[in-house]
Amino acid sequence: MATTLKNIKIPYPTEGVIRSTQLNDTVCPENSVQIAVNMNFDTIGAIKTRLGIEQYMNIGVANIQAFGTIAVPATSTYGVFAQWGLNIRYFTNGSGSTIVRSMPGTLKARFSQYLNYVWMCNGYNGSAIQTSNGGAFGTTLVPANFPKGDYIQAGFEGRVWVADKSTDTLYYTDIVQFTPPTTYALTFDINTNYISNLSPQDGETITGLVRVPRALLVFKQNHIYRVYGAYSVDSYPAYNVGTYSQESVITTKDGIYFHHSSGFYKFTYDGQPTEISRRVIDFVKAIPRANYENIVGIYDGFDAVKWSVGSVTVEGVTYSSCMMRYTISTQVWTIYDYEGTTISSLINFDNGTTIRQLVGTSTGLVGSLDTGYTDFSRSIYYEMIDRWRSYTDMYSKAKSISGIMVMAENGAGAQLQYQTEKSGVNVWTDIDTLTENYNSLFSNANTDDFNNLRFRLKGYSKGEQMKFYGIELLSIQDKGLNQN
Repeated sequence: MATTLKNIKIPYPTEGVIRSTQLNDTVCPENSVQIAVNMNFDTIGAIKTRLGIEQYMNIGVANIQAFGTIAVPATSTYGVFAQWGLNIRYFTNGSGSTIVRSMPGTLKARFSQYLNYVWMCNGYNGSAIQTSNGGAFGTTLVPANFPKGDYIQAGFEGRVWVADKSTDTLYYTDIVQFTPPTTYALTFDINTNYISNLSPQDGETITGLVRVPRALLVFKQNHIYRVYGAYSVDSYPAYNVGTYSQESVITTKDGIYFHHSSGFYKFTYDGQPTEISRRVIDFVKAIPRANYENIVGIYDGFDAVKWSVGSVTVEGVTYSSCMMRYTISTQVWTIYDYEGTTISSLINFDNGTTIRQLVGTSTGLVGSLDTGYTDFSRSIYYEMIDRWRSYTDMYSKAKSISGIMVMAENGAGAQLQYQTEKSGVNVWTDIDTLTENYNSLFSNANTDDFNNLRFRLKGYSKGEQMKFYGIELLSIQDKGLNQN
């Protein structure tokens, strides 16, 4: 005999995205969802659509491979260097840019500021190290015979450090010399100023230099070495994970975060790298090997770290410009997809008035991330798929739902759908579309019989952020054991 369960409320999604490849739905926290695309959980207990990318400037049709910034408060100098094709362009706002250096090839440039100059390298077989204070690049402060390199870190221990990945050699200047009132000088001796015992030519190469408290971290693909100074360095790897992309290494308020082939990691100097990405492990595994060197990350300056990982395909769905977002305080993941935009570089730019997260694209556009309600004027697709749920203690019981209410703001036009365990992969049944009201009541909605069911909410947004607060079920008919 059928019984009726009334007024069932689906738990609020405070745990964010937890993929069933990590925890099966039978044991997964009920206050989580299977996937949220272009939505975040920053308001605890609700889900809202992300902000967009507003165009900051259009440099021209060419890939923006890299960014660097300069900040000299004493002279109110604030600007951005962008590697645009074979040129380095410089701009201070969104109105125009100037070419400050031309290069012989497209090897990736990297930048580091020291002594009020930005230092730039672009490969061991690229151009010589040069500096700029916002004008044309030149040799100011660069010591004679200072080697080319692939990675640069300026300032640690009062020196400039350059890594040559072809030989796994780390070169460094002597400690900066100061002559009052304003003169700085750096020297270099090719016969002594290098470190060459970082397990050279061991099948891995140096992939990044990152300064942390009391050490300079030298990354390889699968290891991290610590350099404490010119005469003190680990003789063996300190940690057995590394990164393929220096641009995946993000410095935040509580440590650094980075991508490795096995996942995403958090690292604090007094501890070990800790994996943080098990909840979204199928997305981690779906990142193609060809994308590893091109992963770029950014810290929003508040509570979130984000990695642009390129195109990934998970469960038959392709996310063409996938960004994986992790919230530090709540340890919650979500997935963004900037469809139609290929993100090639990211950087935070403080112009003395406003701090922006700048996005460089493959088509020469520079955008301001987390700004506005569209992606370069394109609507933003959003989607939330709930967990598989039985709604009764016994999964074997057949059930059906009658009457559904959805709570949301700015959700008019969003489509509510459901799927049962008998549905095909990515096959969904429409229920109805949300109205402009806070409560969208579908009193006549009825589902097919099911043992397990999950809901999907999807739509497009180009205005105020949609905020989703939850789903309530007016009644569930419990029809007893399923007769097969």
